[in-house]
Amino acid sequence: METWDQRTTSEAQRAEHAGAVSENDTAGELDNTAVRESAAAGAPAEQELTLEAQQEQLAQQRQKTEEYVDHLQRLQAEFQNYRRRMMQEKSEAVSRGKEDVLRALVPVLTNFRLALQHADQDANAVRQGVQMIWQQFEGFLRDQGVEPIPTIGQVFDPAYHEVLSTVPATVETPANTVVTEVKAGYRIDGRLLAPAQVIVAQAEESTVQATPVTSTAPSAEVSDS
Repeated sequence: METWDQRTTSEAQRAEHAGAVSENDTAGELDNTAVRESAAAGAPAEQELTLEAQQEQLAQQRQKTEEYVDHLQRLQAEFQNYRRRMMQEKSEAVSRGKEDVLRALVPVLTNFRLALQHADQDANAVRQGVQMIWQQFEGFLRDQGVEPIPTIGQVFDPAYHEVLSTVPATVETPANTVVTEVKAGYRIDGRLLAPAQVIVAQAEESTVQATPVTSTAPSAEVSDS
């Protein structure tokens, strides 16, 4: 059995151990409180630094955005000026082209007027004048890159020829050959300007005799009324 002294010693040891544990817990709580206070004191500073960095980054991004917008606006203005200048130059080029064409046609118009003024004096002179005007006008077309479309004796070309009628083919004019030019055609730089209206030789179609069909149905009698 446990004696009184032993019981007293055990209780004293337990009390001492409990006191030590209590002191350790208190010290631990004090240390944790100090850490929390230190962390709480340092958090606002870190947040303040982070906020300042974010504001600085935002300001830099805003500056870059303003620079990009300004650059874009300058490019847009330059493009508008370029397009306006190109349209003006194109309009001036078209106008100059018209002036060149009309200037070249003025002598032709003058010769036509002279031919009409002498129409009642000498028919032969009028004929020669009209022929000269025709040659002059053809020369003008050649200068503009316009050329007549070849017709008579040429193989029919649907890209440049328009068939008005056909005639039977012969040895001299085989099938699919242009035999007559009704209206002259012209092309410019290889592109069709006006088709030539022509008459083309065509081979005769082979005649096929149709076999008569005998009807087996009874014929209806027609009574005299």
